[in-house]
Amino acid sequence: MTASEQDLQERLRQAYGLPTGPARFAALDAVFRHADAAGNVAFGFNARMNAITDFHHGGDPTRTFLAFSWCLSVFDRQPELVSRHHANALLWRFKWVVWGLPQFPEIPLDRTVAVLDDMERRYLLGGHSLHAVYQHRWLVAHHVGDTVAAQEWYDNMVTARRDSLSDCSACVPSSQVRHLASLNRFDEAITVGEPFKNGGCTEQPQWILAELLLPYLYTGRFDEAVQAHRDGYRRIRDDRHHLDNIASHVLFCGLSGNEARGLEIVERHLAWLARPSSPYAALEFGSAAALVLGRLRASGHGDLVLRRRSDDGSRRWESTVEQLHDELTAQVRSLAARFDARNGNDHQSRRAEARMAAQPVVDQLPLTVLAGRVAPGKSGTDRSLTPLLERVAELTAAGDEAGAARARLDVAHALRNAGRWEDAVEAAEEAMRALHRAGLASDATRCRYLLWQLYSRAWHHRNDAIGVLDEILDADAPADRVPPPEVLLEEAADVLGGGEAVTRLLAAADRHRAHAARSAELRTLRKALTLMGAQAPTDLATATLDRADTLIAADRNGTADEAAYVDVAAARLLAAADQVDAAIGRLDRALVHFEAAALPQQLADALIHRARLQLKASRPIEAEAQARDVLATEPERHGWTATMIVAKSLRMQGRTEDAAQFMAEHEIDDDDLEYYEEDEDE
Repeated sequence: MTASEQDLQERLRQAYGLPTGPARFAALDAVFRHADAAGNVAFGFNARMNAITDFHHGGDPTRTFLAFSWCLSVFDRQPELVSRHHANALLWRFKWVVWGLPQFPEIPLDRTVAVLDDMERRYLLGGHSLHAVYQHRWLVAHHVGDTVAAQEWYDNMVTARRDSLSDCSACVPSSQVRHLASLNRFDEAITVGEPFKNGGCTEQPQWILAELLLPYLYTGRFDEAVQAHRDGYRRIRDDRHHLDNIASHVLFCGLSGNEARGLEIVERHLAWLARPSSPYAALEFGSAAALVLGRLRASGHGDLVLRRRSDDGSRRWESTVEQLHDELTAQVRSLAARFDARNGNDHQSRRAEARMAAQPVVDQLPLTVLAGRVAPGKSGTDRSLTPLLERVAELTAAGDEAGAARARLDVAHALRNAGRWEDAVEAAEEAMRALHRAGLASDATRCRYLLWQLYSRAWHHRNDAIGVLDEILDADAPADRVPPPEVLLEEAADVLGGGEAVTRLLAAADRHRAHAARSAELRTLRKALTLMGAQAPTDLATATLDRADTLIAADRNGTADEAAYVDVAAARLLAAADQVDAAIGRLDRALVHFEAAALPQQLADALIHRARLQLKASRPIEAEAQARDVLATEPERHGWTATMIVAKSLRMQGRTEDAAQFMAEHEIDDDDLEYYEEDEDE
């Protein structure tokens, strides 16, 4: 049985409900198969075109190639199915394909050149500049080590007219910086790239910051190099798409005397080599990692133990620095040989060997506070940290591993208290590694809680925050100054939002119930119901509401405030199920409490909600009266919604002249009424 359009849309919606990565991509593959089986070419085209962006930015070039090729063939066979927007998007995505093709040694170079030739043909037919074509011809020549051709295409690129198909204002300079740096023209690279290091498109500024690392380092601009590393790496540390840029940060660590920091990054991303974004990204990362590991081995740390895991986390084991160095060196040489065989030269092998054997530019460039970094403009704060940092040094010199680890945690807390959030993150991460090595489980849990507090402040640390929270919840025993699990679960809900937050809140409610903490249980249930919003109630929502009502019935007087908020949340759920009278009844009960408790804002919120429901129930007189009351008492909070309800109520009553006069007085028109939604979630 073939899938209908509605079935396909539902499958697509479910696919995009999954997190970006293998699960979503597999679900999208299934959607494509069902669309193809149904012969729904238009749906298959649109779904693939939208998915190409996911595949590209999600670090899966192979799926990008397949989806792009399919869409391009449909465009050529059935152009009437393709909108102008998607036709232009196909031209843009040629660049993503050409960027990815050379990174797979199994793909012949002549195939990449053929795609470039087709790209140029289509750009010329559309009257577009060849700026982007020249940029990507340079990229291929640069990859194979053809310096003469690379310079020719680079010169064509920088003199060609830019247009709407050119890369953004930061991506083009990123390519220029890479070219100039490869020729050791580091000062020119900085001049070209530095004006664009603060942003651009979704690839920026992380890409250009990675490209500027070595130019900064080789020209002695150490403060800029440190800042580029700190800012650039934190932006990409959870993004597999940027494995090649992460490799640049590992290489930077190896060249700046920061082998310990480099080892941390290697250990963090090593599992990605089982499923790299491309073989070339694996070559880049592996060769940079081999440099760091080789330097550690040469300095007598070859027996240092690394913790390893499989990419899916199902298997864990350990290796020494020496063992991993040998393993990665062999992998790098094998990969480089595959590229050389395809490219017809030894460019990638020579380049990989040079990276693995590179000598540091500086003995040791401090990257973190614990390593001796002094932040610009923070001298007063740094003076207050001096005793703590000296304590770390003293304990380390004395061989007191446990004491030094705890002192590092003290530094992290001090940085947090001083509002130096990213410095505190780095210090806490260093402290965590030291606490693990010292076997201090309780202190490690305390450090995780600090990291949870720090990570949860910033979106770019969101995945780290969830991971460290789960580690705290899985801990065998509580730690001093770490809240109990139910409190942590509520904190998590404030950070996560949506369905994940509901799950955490219900888990917290279960823990409160186990401790017979009824008021806390009701509070978390009410928060969960509020997050469920005005969607049609699910079995989970209904069960949650029943559970809350049972608690309220047992002690309504003792839970009066929470009971009123539960009534408001229940009204939304009931209204979504078209049980309008029942919803109004719940609001009436809440209104009595809010008025008695002198809570004017909550009262106004409930009144405007009730007015909307009265309008939905075709009771315009009651809706008008309540909306006018709110308009008079809370014009700033609910003025726009109240005017919409009054105007619609007057029209529903047939009072068209009154409605016109009211709308003129409040400067609203028919377009405003059209966009107003009665079920708007306040």
